[in-house]
Amino acid sequence: MKTKRRIFSGILILLGSLLSIPWLAALSSGDALVYVINIRNEIGNGLRVYIDNGIQRASDAEVDAIIFDVHTPGGAVGAARDIIDAIQRTEIPTIAYVNTEAISAGAMISLSCDQIVMRHGGAIGDSAPVSIQGEELSEKAVSYIRGKIRATAERGGRNPDIAAAMVDKRLYLVRFTNGEIITLREEEYDERKEVGAEMEIIAAGGAEGELLTLTTEEALEYNLADGEADSVEDLLGLYQIVEVNGERKALTVAGVARKQMELGDDNVKAIKSLKAAIQETVLVTWADRFVFFITSPLISATLLGLGSLGLFVEIRTPGFGVPGIAGIICLGLFFWGHRLLDISADYAALAFIIGVALLLVELFVIPGFGIAGIAGIVLMLGSVFFVFQNAYKLETAVFGLSFAIILAFALAIALSYILPKTRTWNHLVLDAVMDSGVGFHSAPREDFQEYLGKTGIALTPLRPAGTVRVDDKRIDVVTAGDFIMRETPVKIINVEGSKIFVEAIDET
Repeated sequence: MKTKRRIFSGILILLGSLLSIPWLAALSSGDALVYVINIRNEIGNGLRVYIDNGIQRASDAEVDAIIFDVHTPGGAVGAARDIIDAIQRTEIPTIAYVNTEAISAGAMISLSCDQIVMRHGGAIGDSAPVSIQGEELSEKAVSYIRGKIRATAERGGRNPDIAAAMVDKRLYLVRFTNGEIITLREEEYDERKEVGAEMEIIAAGGAEGELLTLTTEEALEYNLADGEADSVEDLLGLYQIVEVNGERKALTVAGVARKQMELGDDNVKAIKSLKAAIQETVLVTWADRFVFFITSPLISATLLGLGSLGLFVEIRTPGFGVPGIAGIICLGLFFWGHRLLDISADYAALAFIIGVALLLVELFVIPGFGIAGIAGIVLMLGSVFFVFQNAYKLETAVFGLSFAIILAFALAIALSYILPKTRTWNHLVLDAVMDSGVGFHSAPREDFQEYLGKTGIALTPLRPAGTVRVDDKRIDVVTAGDFIMRETPVKIINVEGSKIFVEAIDET
């Protein structure tokens, strides 16, 4: 079977070469221009923004083709979905160059391109969705990815069943003697086997099935890939830019021959060869790499946790210093980094700031804990979850938010125990007790016990500290706990040294 297919492919290439002789001279003598966009490492939202920008630059430059140089183990499905949509929206011919491996989301992105060329010894497949811990997801998630990859393969004229076998390990991928390749569920496979159908198992399915991963030779044999090349230069030598029914496409010599046989020479017009094309690589700048780093789920959660911890320490210490500055920097990087991912982080950052302000009001202005404090916590958590949920899938968002909260609490508890024992903390906080016997007074001593039981009027709001008038004297007091409004009658109920405690008089 493999020998027959190789002979057929050779005949097509030879036929294409003979048919192309009349129009090779008509190819444009001007140099072609291609953009190379690298897809490296793990796929995430930072890479999505880089690819979006690269496609836009290629469109502005009116390039002849875009080559996606793919070498990735996969990544976030949400980011891959958006990348696929961006690739399929462009009218520029696209070629995926599987430069060793396109696994998981990388295989999905490769299938979204018009053409696929693989390096010798390459691999493509294994696209099942997994959790951040590497565990298999539910049938609902598998069904969505299976449908997405089937639709992507169909759009590129490839066998959707081969693509589906890369996602769902329960499917049997079989090839019949007539060359037809389809997927079968376990019960369907058993039925075909019982009636004696002759079929070759490409990927075993069932409860203990295996996900499909194809080598370069297998991808060429099953018509999933369109060519083999060991470099981008070799790839360019395979392709011509042609106009098929008014639409520009990048096709190999064999692909041109097939189109000519299918549509006729008049409907397949030669434009130019890519063999001597000028290559321009869309570079990943240091700024791009920095955004990739700070917007990864774990780093984002760490920045959020450290930022929250910095604010906590600053509230617990007098003045404003290093912890507050560090906290603001971490939180700023968190929101700014996600803003660069085209997420509406501006409003989320504003909601977070309002939430912090409401908490401060609750702690220092309004006694007790009520609506302001609850609203502040809701705004802070809601704004952070909004960013996580729009940047990553729901499970990753919940994990990131939980990690940030646990990290902040754990570090806060640890610092509450460790800091008071350090020399730095003693420089920040006054720890010595200076009573009237050994300390320093800025005013002469006065016996406030004589005010015990007397009444007066609050000259200022007491929240809880403030000033009252007693016997035509202004005295600094604190309440026993409740907020007292201005002009409220009060009574002195306790005196401890120079601290005078009052409560409101019930006029009824």
